[in-house]
Amino acid sequence: MGALGRNFLTEYHQTWRLFTSPFLHAGLFHLLLNLCSIIFIGIHLEHELGPLRIAVIYAMSAFGGALMASLFLQHTPAVASSGALYGLLGTLLSELIWNSELLKHCCDFCN
Repeated sequence: MGALGRNFLTEYHQTWRLFTSPFLHAGLFHLLLNLCSIIFIGIHLEHELGPLRIAVIYAMSAFGGALMASLFLQHTPAVASSGALYGLLGTLLSELIWNSELLKHCCDFCN
């Protein structure tokens, strides 16, 4: 139905699976966990960086995650919906590192 697998990409040339697999989930729990995480992290990042940047980061992370997953999958179909979440987590981590001096000052002020 759109799951990602190396044999689908190489043998059958179904490259459209790189674009559909980030929107698939492995069940209701997986969907809810990803949805809650993306909303929680995305709202914070959207306030900091703006909606356009977050949309580009999300789309690039989803495609990059699907591409990396296809490199490591052999013959097992899989969904690649967590790649976009990892991209947002990486963006959040880079924001925390970039603003670490500001956070240190804020923590000193609170104590």
